[in-house]
Amino acid sequence: LPSSADASSTRTARVQAALEAWVADRAPVEKVTGIAAYISFGDPGPAIEAFAGNVGNGPQDAPVGPGTLFQMGSTSKSFTVALILKLEAAGALSIDDTLSKWLPQYPVWKDVSIRRLLNMTSGIPNYSETEAMSRVWVNQPTRDLTAEDLVAMAYPAGAGDPPKNGGYRYSNTNYVLAGMVAAKATGRSYRDLVHDMVIGAFGLHSTFYENGPYPAAVASRVAHGYFANPACADYQPDCTQSWNLPLIGRDVRSMSTSWAQAAGGAISDARDVNRWMRAVFEGRVAPPKQQAEWMALVSTKTGEPIADVSADDPRGFSLGLAKGILGTIGAHWFYQGETLGYRTLYVWFETERLMITLQTNSQPKADVDKLHDIVGTIYQIVRNETE
Repeated sequence: LPSSADASSTRTARVQAALEAWVADRAPVEKVTGIAAYISFGDPGPAIEAFAGNVGNGPQDAPVGPGTLFQMGSTSKSFTVALILKLEAAGALSIDDTLSKWLPQYPVWKDVSIRRLLNMTSGIPNYSETEAMSRVWVNQPTRDLTAEDLVAMAYPAGAGDPPKNGGYRYSNTNYVLAGMVAAKATGRSYRDLVHDMVIGAFGLHSTFYENGPYPAAVASRVAHGYFANPACADYQPDCTQSWNLPLIGRDVRSMSTSWAQAAGGAISDARDVNRWMRAVFEGRVAPPKQQAEWMALVSTKTGEPIADVSADDPRGFSLGLAKGILGTIGAHWFYQGETLGYRTLYVWFETERLMITLQTNSQPKADVDKLHDIVGTIYQIVRNETE
C-alpha cells in the first residue's frame, strides 16, 4: 500500500495538473496568467498547496509560488464583520444600532442599522457602480481616496442620484460605512483595528491591509492583475459602452486599492485566506451569540430572513458571507471576492471540514468566469483520494 506521504504527493500533483489545465484553457478568454490553490482538511495532516502559471504575461515574469500575493477583494469583508461582532461582544456597540448614533453626518440613512449594512438589506446605493468611481479608476488610478470620498459617491445630492433599493442589494458602501462605525466606536483607525484584531490576533503573516499605498516589499509580491470586463456598471441606463472600457487590458497592480477599503481592500495569499475563513466557520473568531448573528441568512431574492438555502431559494447572504447551491456539489458557504484584476474564491464543505481556496489574476465578464469550475475538479480529486 502507498504511504500517506505518497498519497498526499499524488493528490498534490493531481491538483497541480488540474490548475495547469485550467490556466491553459482559460488564459485566452479570462486573461489569467496564474492561479494559486490551498486546500485544508481540518486535521493536523498535510494540507495541499499548489500553483500554476506565472505572476504576469511578460516574458520575464516569475512563476506563481508560495510568496505570491493577490488582492482579496470582498472576501475581506469578513474582516469588517469580525471587528463589528468583536466590538459588540465587548459592549462597545450593538449591530442593531442605527447610523444616527454613530454617523449622524448621513441623515438620509439615519434609520439604517449596522446589521442591515452587513447583510446588504440597507437599500444604500453602491459607490463602486457610479460614474464618479469609474472616472477615478480610468483617469486617476493612483489617487488615494478616503472612506468619506467613497461614501460621497453614493450619498444623495439631489440630481443624478443612484437609485435607492429595496430588499437585498449588494453594495460596497455598506461596508465602508461599517468600517467607519468601528473606527468611531473605538477612536482608532479601521486599518489599526484590522491589524490588531484580525491579522495579528490570528497570525496571518501573509495578509496585509492599508487604507492607502502598500509598502514596496508587499506591493512587489502581488501578481499582476488584468481587467478584462466590458460589462456596463449597474448605474448606466441604456448603456452601450461601459464607463470602465478604457481599463480593458490594463495591468491594475499599481492602481490604488483605497477605492475598496473596508469593502475589500486587503491583500493575502491562498493559505492565509484559507486559515482565516476556517477560523470564521469553526467559530474561533466570535463568541456564540455573535457567531449566530454572523451566520443568519437573508434571501438574495427577497431580502427576508431564511433558515437555509433551498431549491426554491438557492442563494443566501449573512454578514459578509454567502451560501448557495453550487451545481452538482450542493449547498455550501462560499465567497468570490473581486477587484479590478483579481479574484479570490473559497468554498467551505462543512460536512467534510474541507476548505478550498483559489486566487487568480484577472477580472473577466461574469458569463466567462469559470473559477468555480476548478473547485469542482479539486473537490473530485480530494474526495476520490479520501474515500
